[in-house]
Amino acid sequence: MKAVIMAGGKGTRLRPLTCHVPKPMVPLAGRPCMEYIIELLKQHGIGEIAVTIQYLPDVIRDHFGDGQAHGVSLHYFEETAPLGTAGSVKNAQEFLDEPFVVISGDALTDFDLSAAVAFHKEKGALATLVLTSVEHPLEYGVVMAGEDGRVVRFLEKPGWGEVFSDTVNTGIYILEPEVLDRFEAGIEYDFSNQLFPSLLSEGLPLYAYVADGYWSDIGSLQQYRQTQFDMLDGRAKVRIRGREIAPGVFAEGSVSVSPDASLRGPAYLGDGTEVEDGAEIGEYCILGRGNKVARGTVLSRTVLWDHNRVAEGSELLGSTLASRIVCREAARLSDGSVVGSHCIIGPKAVVHPGVKIWPKKSIGENTQLNASLIWGDAARSSLYRSGSVSGTPNVEITPEFAARFATAYGSVLAAGRALTVSSSEDGFAEVMKDAATAAFRSVGVHVIDLGVVLPPVARFAVRQLSTAGGIHIRLSEDGSRCTFECFDGTGLPLTRSAERKVDNAFWQEDYGRAPHEAVGSYHEDDSLSGLYVQSVAGSTALESQPDGLAPLRVAVAARADVFRLLHPLLRALACEPIHLPEAAQRGQLASLVPRLEADLGLWVDSDGRGMGLVTAEGTPVTGDRLTLLQYLSFFHSYPGSAIGVPVSAPQLLESLAAGLGCRVVRTKENLRSIMEVSEAMALHPLYDALFAAGLVLRNLHRSGAALHGLLGLIPSVYLQRETVDCPWDRKGQVMRRMMERTRGRRVELIDGIKFYDDGGWVLLLPDSDEPHFNVVAQGEHEAHAAELLERYRDHILNFLQ
Repeated sequence: MKAVIMAGGKGTRLRPLTCHVPKPMVPLAGRPCMEYIIELLKQHGIGEIAVTIQYLPDVIRDHFGDGQAHGVSLHYFEETAPLGTAGSVKNAQEFLDEPFVVISGDALTDFDLSAAVAFHKEKGALATLVLTSVEHPLEYGVVMAGEDGRVVRFLEKPGWGEVFSDTVNTGIYILEPEVLDRFEAGIEYDFSNQLFPSLLSEGLPLYAYVADGYWSDIGSLQQYRQTQFDMLDGRAKVRIRGREIAPGVFAEGSVSVSPDASLRGPAYLGDGTEVEDGAEIGEYCILGRGNKVARGTVLSRTVLWDHNRVAEGSELLGSTLASRIVCREAARLSDGSVVGSHCIIGPKAVVHPGVKIWPKKSIGENTQLNASLIWGDAARSSLYRSGSVSGTPNVEITPEFAARFATAYGSVLAAGRALTVSSSEDGFAEVMKDAATAAFRSVGVHVIDLGVVLPPVARFAVRQLSTAGGIHIRLSEDGSRCTFECFDGTGLPLTRSAERKVDNAFWQEDYGRAPHEAVGSYHEDDSLSGLYVQSVAGSTALESQPDGLAPLRVAVAARADVFRLLHPLLRALACEPIHLPEAAQRGQLASLVPRLEADLGLWVDSDGRGMGLVTAEGTPVTGDRLTLLQYLSFFHSYPGSAIGVPVSAPQLLESLAAGLGCRVVRTKENLRSIMEVSEAMALHPLYDALFAAGLVLRNLHRSGAALHGLLGLIPSVYLQRETVDCPWDRKGQVMRRMMERTRGRRVELIDGIKFYDDGGWVLLLPDSDEPHFNVVAQGEHEAHAAELLERYRDHILNFLQ
């Protein structure tokens, strides 16, 4: 059997370490990562190896040559243009005239490849994917297989609601050579996104083998460090060269360690490294070749590549240094700091936690470096949480942040096009808007400033003005959070792929400014709030207003800016609005409505999206009951239409819709998925309080019933909701265990896992932003819903124990 090592990776997220080194050549305990893969293949009797290369190919060729020094034969196939994972292997098709293994040159593993090959042959597979279980499956392809190992489902880079298992695609495959005949040479083609889905859809023998052992994709700086710590701990069964000179301390070649130096394992010292008197090499230190650590220096959990000089009295705690770096006297590098090759860190300079320094930079004496030099930290987690970016005002969200974020957003999604900007009615949000505006224009984006508007107006404006998208910046009611909401050209939240593009550009600062003569234009347009109200009024207008139609007295609890938009709408809907003073909170509305002899009460959130009702008798209408009323009112106003419904909403909606000639489409819980179904409308009753209120009021006039009477026509539903704490690194495992319970049972996998059980249903939805599960149960009565919820909550807790 032959093999293909895929070695074309740039290792973007490992920068600045990979600025001049391809990812497969990044050292692990003194040797390139790819060298361990060659050893693994040789160990399992595979000596004929193709190597696909693209980024800095000569670095790999010059190091490994023809492979003779490593006991194998290497054949190189270079891509001149990106061909995708399968396309790059197709490039080596002339060499691959028998079954072969595909494996990444930039991941470390000790898998038993012989066992995987035997499984492939036993099953008569056309392609076998080698899987492993991981704690955080979001960055990988999640794969599900039947009891016989045949693949039944997989999804590339899922969201938490799509994580049906913690077994993921490792990028190791055993393939028959004829799979390469399924697509043409010279085109970009991918294994996970194209080849394997086509095999699955055609029912061809596509299998999955779950391997035991260690596997680590060194895709981030944190994982790169952790992989080496795992090697020192023996978790990865790979050979670390050298002899043990102290408990857990491996030294390779000629190493000079002063008797007065302190060594504490596990640790690794490369050939030619010197450790002087009084220096301390702490646990989990990895020092490559030719490093010199001077007197009084302290190192702990630190990785040094080759030929670095660390002067007297320096302190490196949790840092990673590439090669040929000079740290002058008493320099201090903190946890998570990363320094590229050929840098000079001046005397008494302090590099703060998480700071990255690109190659060939010089840090002056006594410098306090608290921001990355040139490019940012690509190893950070995503900026986005639930489709928006938020943080503490003037702590996490600052003018500097707003400028960087807008530069990234504008450069990758809207360069040369127009974007809207808007904010809530407070000074801080307006300052952030101004900072974002300047940054947008600097990358050639034309800015239309909407001023102070509500988020539904901002979304409406994007469609009305046909811009490439927009950003709305708002402060929470209590002032604790500042949020950037981003819309695409349809007024919907960005897709996950667009979020990733902005994310990558932000952390890597991988963008360019426009020439000074090509900066974006700027103008203001304060007409959109009025146009929005006209649109909502037109979408909810009464079919007719018969003579003698009694106006509905509506007590309204809303901020003044929200009421200004509500007032003309309520008047158009034959209502008599009573605006309560701002001191009247929502909690008081239930007691005020009967005293004011109002027909109903209405409260609207400060962002114009959330709402609630109160009957004339003072009964609040919220939660699932309100959801049913909002949708029912929509069905009456828009017969024959289709609308998105989150998977957790009451099941009754299907029959309510059918009864009025409408159709509901169950979707993921996120706003974009729900609104995409009725994208042409631009309004949705769950996320636009003015539209929802207009629909309900129109329905009240249509039926001639009071609010409590209209609610009485809706059958009761029994839903219960609860959150169950679960560590991040156990979520995938719990989902896999729960999926194992689904065999032979009716389930839906729209978002999370929805079990139909005993006349009801239970939804298990891993939260995207917090370490817990959201559990929703609907039963035939209240006790039944409670029993279902308790049963499935206990399943989760038992798995965790």
